[in-house]
Amino acid sequence: MMKKEAVFTIAPFETYLEKTQNGTEVYYEYEKYELLSGNHNGEETYFMIDYHTGLTYHVDKHSADRFLALYESGNVQSLLEEMVSRITPSTTHTYS
Repeated sequence: MMKKEAVFTIAPFETYLEKTQNGTEVYYEYEKYELLSGNHNGEETYFMIDYHTGLTYHVDKHSADRFLALYESGNVQSLLEEMVSRITPSTTHTYS
């Protein structure tokens, strides 16, 4: 039985820009999801961009390593399932 992992938190766009302005590495883009990292003040931070919604999520290093291993091994169905299970599907935004 697979253990339910915590949902990723949404990264404010300003945080994403700040953390990726000094060296960004894109690991993959698959099915409109992109895994990348940025380096800020010597600290590497990982993000996943969901191009379906336009949201950017903080990703912990362990999850980023797992996603990359799945991608590199060609196990893209498991990769997609794990990525989608870790984002908040019920997030809605209202604009006034």
